[in-house]
Amino acid sequence: MQEFFRHSLKMAIFGTSTRNLMKLKNLLLIVLSAALMAACNNRKSDEFIINGQVQGEQPGEVYLQKSKDGRFEILDTAKVENGRFTFRGTVSTPDIYYIALDENRYISFFNEPAKVNVTFHTDSLMSPKVSGSASDVQYREYLKMQEEQRSAKIGLFSGYNEASRSNDTARMKALEKELEAMEKDQLAVVIDYIGKNSKSFVTPYIAMRHSHYMELEDMEKVLATFDKSILQSPFAVMFADRIAILQNVAVGKTAPEFTMNNPDGQPVVLSQFRGKVVLVDFWAAWCGPCRAENPNVVAAYKKFNSKGFDVLGVSLDRDKESWLKAISDDNLTWTHVSDLQYWQNAAAKLYGVNSIPSNVLLDQNGVIIARNLRGEDLHKKLEELFGTV
Repeated sequence: MQEFFRHSLKMAIFGTSTRNLMKLKNLLLIVLSAALMAACNNRKSDEFIINGQVQGEQPGEVYLQKSKDGRFEILDTAKVENGRFTFRGTVSTPDIYYIALDENRYISFFNEPAKVNVTFHTDSLMSPKVSGSASDVQYREYLKMQEEQRSAKIGLFSGYNEASRSNDTARMKALEKELEAMEKDQLAVVIDYIGKNSKSFVTPYIAMRHSHYMELEDMEKVLATFDKSILQSPFAVMFADRIAILQNVAVGKTAPEFTMNNPDGQPVVLSQFRGKVVLVDFWAAWCGPCRAENPNVVAAYKKFNSKGFDVLGVSLDRDKESWLKAISDDNLTWTHVSDLQYWQNAAAKLYGVNSIPSNVLLDQNGVIIARNLRGEDLHKKLEELFGTV
């Protein structure tokens, strides 16, 4: 373009006749217009432009966000004028972004280096209309699959709640097994979907989102299906890092050491439990399933404590009073520790915990001999170690 412009300029200055001057002048105008258009369209390869439209309630501002360490991080703020707003920035690879109205209301979409159009109604934030992002097309396809899987489980949840209200334990156990089988089948569908979309940047996000349902062996197989073109994407790196953490706390490995304070502010070291079989139990006062499992752990503790079984409760709470109240209310009489850092709990991160309840069982030498034992499985394992009490 520059060579063409210089050539045209020479022709204009050193033209051979006056009668061609107007033609050359017009040519110059065309060349300049083309150059300006090229400059305007010369968007950087990693640049994105988000043109948004809000329908319904009109907020004064909207916030472009990403999730970092389990919390939203505001990247930019845009004013909403006549229902429209614009964000500009750079993104190296497609990634999930959020446009928030406030702390509790937001939409999610896959952003990428492109001109992306986003339209949403404040009364239906779960169904925004997104165009211009090829990755978001697959993201919507995945969300549709997730909704279908969720809907399939509604009947089981409803039946379980009814059985719980009537204290029908036999029915509850039957439904638990049915739900477990359904979730196993649904996970297989997700893993198959990942394998069929190995080049998509959405795939590592899906894998990471379902990682807490996968066994380590499954995760290793999933990572092996990723195309090399997506291995450096943020979620692929997170997924690989999680595998590395779980490999370090796999059955047969010596449990990583950690120190954390008890409610009195006194440090407790994991290795001080050597010589006992110890259950490192990750939980929180705000976690309903954790509180539901606590009576089972209490029963196991009472049954096997005299045989050499102990429990170390690691809380992912943020509020100390709530934590202490739950300990008292649930009669959890063993040792408890917490740094009150919620999902950033140092021990939880060390052990790759991203859902609770979660636990690891250590032998007398501090070697991990089982993971995530709950209900009857915990009692069966302890009977295997200590004999029937």
